[in-house]
Amino acid sequence: MKPNIKSRTVFLGDNLGFLRGINSECVDLIYADPPFNKKKEFTAPIGSQAEGASFMDLFAKEDIKDEWVEEFRQENYELHSFLTGIKAIGNSYNYCYLVYMAVRFIECHRTLKQTGSLYLHCDPTMSWGLRVMLDCIFGEENFRNEIVWCYHAGGASGRYFPRKHDTLLLYGKNAKKSTHNILRMPYRDRYAYQDDHDPALGVYHPDGKMLHDWWEISVISSKAKERTGWPTQKPLNLLERVVAASSNPGDLVLDPFCGCATTCIAAERLGRGWVGIDVAKEAWNQIESRLKKEVPADMFRGEPRFSTTPPKRGKTDARPKKYVYVISNPAYPGMYKVGVATNAEARLNQFQTADPKRRYQLEFKQLTAEYKTLEPHIHRQFDGDHEWVPAGLDAIIEAIKNYRPARR
Repeated sequence: MKPNIKSRTVFLGDNLGFLRGINSECVDLIYADPPFNKKKEFTAPIGSQAEGASFMDLFAKEDIKDEWVEEFRQENYELHSFLTGIKAIGNSYNYCYLVYMAVRFIECHRTLKQTGSLYLHCDPTMSWGLRVMLDCIFGEENFRNEIVWCYHAGGASGRYFPRKHDTLLLYGKNAKKSTHNILRMPYRDRYAYQDDHDPALGVYHPDGKMLHDWWEISVISSKAKERTGWPTQKPLNLLERVVAASSNPGDLVLDPFCGCATTCIAAERLGRGWVGIDVAKEAWNQIESRLKKEVPADMFRGEPRFSTTPPKRGKTDARPKKYVYVISNPAYPGMYKVGVATNAEARLNQFQTADPKRRYQLEFKQLTAEYKTLEPHIHRQFDGDHEWVPAGLDAIIEAIKNYRPARR
């Protein structure tokens, strides 16, 4: 699909609506630095460039919608099962956080090209849950790297080892096809730092050592020109490595939690197109001032665009179709599993792993764009429990074939 979003645009508002409006498979690279579920408020210092920027990093039931969970149940069996298990543990804030993130990263996955990649920035607070969440959305086989960003500031404690690293989880839309440019680090005696900026990202030093998955990059110093005071600002060095490694000049880079717009600055400096989304209105001011201050004149390509209106997906970006399936097991006579799957045979295999005798059978499947309403309609018609339907096989199949959605 062609992009239906113009490069160098910053959208203001909840990113879910904007992500859902972006055409499928039109983005080359996504870097996401969402809230970490720290259960506290972050506020920019008074007098800083980012003064006024603030967000509460705590998630509760009011932050999620039942329709999202229902969507997971219908469309991603593994994700729904994982989240159900998290909910059963009893820490509601972890469950709410992961539901909030999952619905957004499903859209991120959809917007990526087959050659595209996602970097999800997190820390030990929720890296364990986000890794499994992304396995469910992208497929475990498309996990590529866990990159450790090491730094020296903060994290001191006498009761545990000081915490001085973050994690970047790297996934490809299709790991076998995703863009990857080999970066090489210059030898230390060739470093020539200027304003805490990585001198070359390695791409200008072909004789250097290949960059590994352990990145030692200083946090932003109090005197650095790039420092804005934004509560969770990341170093430009870090984002330039990400952009250089997983995109090419002219590619489109998306940051759905863009904050003070470091990703946008990195993309601009390296000749990529970019789009940012953030809920904080201060993000607009950040991108304008930083583009002028941190992008050399010969790299600057004009003023950014700002919008509060979500894009509209093109007519050729048709609604997806999935299978409504009927699966049986002789251990449950007169009952049939009715559900939704992209691949009905793969779903059958998932059920078989839970039955040592592998007695599940795929009785029927129908590919339809109306799967979201058809599947619950069948359960309501036969008084099912959203898993097993107590009815005859012929009656269930006939009801699926004859279903007609209400006019919108």
